[in-house]
Order: sequence, then C-alpha cells, then structure tokens
Amino acid sequence: MLSTKAKISGLTLIELLAVISIIAIIAALLLPAKSGRGPSYRARCMSNLKQIDLGFYMYADDNGGNFPMRTAVTNDGMTAFNYSSYAFPNFKKLSTYSIHPTIFVCPLDKDRQAATNFESLKDLNISYFLNADASHTNSPSQNFITGDRNLSSSGKLVKAGLFILTTNLDMSWTREIHSMGGNLAFADGHVEWVRTNQLNSIVQRQLLDTNHIVIP
Repeated sequence: MLSTKAKISGLTLIELLAVISIIAIIAALLLPAKSGRGPSYRARCMSNLKQIDLGFYMYADDNGGNFPMRTAVTNDGMTAFNYSSYAFPNFKKLSTYSIHPTIFVCPLDKDRQAATNFESLKDLNISYFLNADASHTNSPSQNFITGDRNLSSSGKLVKAGLFILTTNLDMSWTREIHSMGGNLAFADGHVEWVRTNQLNSIVQRQLLDTNHIVIP
C-alpha cells in the first residue's frame, strides 16, 4: 500500500489530450510527405497550372487574343515551333508576366528539376504538356491549353515529343505522377482535376478533331 503522503507522478487528462493533439498534428504534417500523392500535392500542382494559365491568358490579352503558339514569329510569337518536339520556347514567353520557372515542375514529378531562370529553361524543367492548337477565343472553357504530362493512349505512355491527339483516341493518365488522375488548365483560365474515366469525354469536347500536343 502506498502512503497517503506519497506523490504519484503521471499525466492528467488535460496533459494527455494535449500530447495526443500534438502527435496528431505532427502526423498530419508528415503523412502527405510520406504518401507523396495526397490532396495537398494535387493542390500545389493545380496552383502551378493556374499561374501558368494566367500567364498565357495575359499574353493573349497583349497579342490580339492569341497564345504564343498562334502568334506569328514576326510578332514575337512561336508559330514556327508549333509542330516541333519542344514545349519550352512557348513557356519562355511567360517570363514577362511575373512568373518564376519553378512553377513549371509538379511537386510529384521526380524526373524533372526546376530551372533557376528562364535563360536555362528546357523541356527537362517542365512537367506540363502544351496544346499547340489551343484557342483563347473559341470555346475557351472547353479547350485545354496545358496539363500534366503523364498521358496514356490506348494503354501506352505518350512519350516526349509531338503527339497527335484526335477525339477518337482512348486517352487516360498513367500513375507516374498523380495516382488517380491529372490536372488540366483551360483557355479561359480555370484548372480542373480530371480523373482517368473523365479524360476521354473532355478530349471529345475539344474544338478541333486534331490537336498537336507537345510532351516535354
């Protein structure tokens, strides 16, 4: 038997709850970093695309409603690169719109490293494809301009370079970056999280039957 004068050390209920709360907060902070594919990373990727989308939108406002892909070279545009295998020349055109090249890399894309400046920007510093046929004036809310590069066609990974996207293809996302889908940025400035089973319907709603997609 303990003496009535003996002191019993231990945690009070309030102290125990405080410890549990601290552990829960730490776990919540560490879990997304461990899983690597949670909603917080998806949101960061969407934020990147939103800024890129806004940059293209502002470029169009300054160039007669045309994105750089649809602006003549004589007007400082990029039509000469429309059907090339490189995306970075068009992304470089966003340098004058308070955009930093680090946003061109999705936080889940471990195969890409962000460029420190626009001068050194190459396709290996970009996680997002480019639709060379995107239009700012025709059905912009349905016409996507860019999105996650991990596209799949008929079950096969779409490789880097120029990809001819037609509305009758069976398109999906690979699990290379996001596990349940991918992000698309549209010509009207909005960004959507698109699950694999939704991608084909969006492709079929494109203004053109054929779109030239540049995969970095």
